[in-house]
Amino acid sequence: MLGWVDHPEYYGPLNVDMLDKPEVVLTAVVIKQSYDGFEKAIGTWSRFGTLSVVEAVYAYVTQARRGVLGAGELRAKLLELFPAATELDILAMQRVLKLGLGITTCDLGLVVLSHMPVGGAGHPQRPLGTIYELRGGDATIYVARNAGRREIYDGETMCVVPMSSQPPLHPLYEAHLRGFRIVTEGEPPEDAPCVVHRKLGLRCLDARFALSNPG
Repeated sequence: MLGWVDHPEYYGPLNVDMLDKPEVVLTAVVIKQSYDGFEKAIGTWSRFGTLSVVEAVYAYVTQARRGVLGAGELRAKLLELFPAATELDILAMQRVLKLGLGITTCDLGLVVLSHMPVGGAGHPQRPLGTIYELRGGDATIYVARNAGRREIYDGETMCVVPMSSQPPLHPLYEAHLRGFRIVTEGEPPEDAPCVVHRKLGLRCLDARFALSNPG
């Protein structure tokens, strides 16, 4: 099992054969790296995504796997792609990176924060460290620096963190505001604070405990 799918039409374990469905690529939470899954997800993403972005990410992941691109170079090249990307591209990109390299942009120092207006709630302040802002029809996406000495493992959002202007805040957004660095690489150690879904049975500290005991 690579992870799980959180979609109204299917909710359960994720395997490679399921990655030919666009809705799965966009909602899957990937825990384990799979190059077969990467190839399949790339093909699916190319059916609905911005082709220039898909092709570039495919090339960059392949170069990174071969050791041609280092982490800093990969980060810079991905940043160059954001202006051409749509919201769907950004969602798919995180999953493709995880399948191909075992990381998301969070592990390269870039966290994606997404705000979708609900009811009469106001718009949150522009996040500190914002590098790029994308205003779409339904949501505003910020690409911000992901920094901090303390880490919190994201096994829920694939480094696309929901943000809001008023409580209750998503625990990962609260962690970001509190100075935690969000990570997705590998599987969380049992003593790591994390935000995960119970479906995976990942064992780690409760994120609420970590936030209430930041020391």
